[in-house]
Amino acid sequence: MLARGRSGVAGEAELSTHRRFGDGYVPPLPTSTSLGTGNGSGELPGRHLLIGMHDAGALDDVRGIEAAFLSAINAAGATLLHMHFHVFTPGGGVTGTASLAESHMSIHTWPEAGFAALDIFMCGLCDPRRSMQSILNLHRPRIIDIRYVVRGAGAGVLALEA
Repeated sequence: MLARGRSGVAGEAELSTHRRFGDGYVPPLPTSTSLGTGNGSGELPGRHLLIGMHDAGALDDVRGIEAAFLSAINAAGATLLHMHFHVFTPGGGVTGTASLAESHMSIHTWPEAGFAALDIFMCGLCDPRRSMQSILNLHRPRIIDIRYVVRGAGAGVLALEA
């Protein structure tokens, strides 16, 4: 798996900071353990991972995706409220969500394109970065795009008043 940089194409210099995973590399994520500002309970801000998996496998394996989600939820220390997956025709894509006490996870797959979009948003003391490994182990993408966004009050976003 190759990681895409700002230009969208992985360069040799960019890969030097990536950790090896299968046949490729995973880009580094922010390592701060600070949960930012909030009321002291860790509920704000939330941390949001937006992940694109390219040239990935097991994209129509709904049972595997469910198992990977359960493992990911446990690894992040999150609390599952409800999980639902839908398969679009046999061999077609899968769409699924997990509602968490700490927010949500979702996946949408396109086996015909070898692509999956994964969304992991967690607040509280849960860390979505811990949830990635089981999903990457299942899909083993060759290229992965990761966006890590800190959300909430004072998270450095443009705020517009109504």
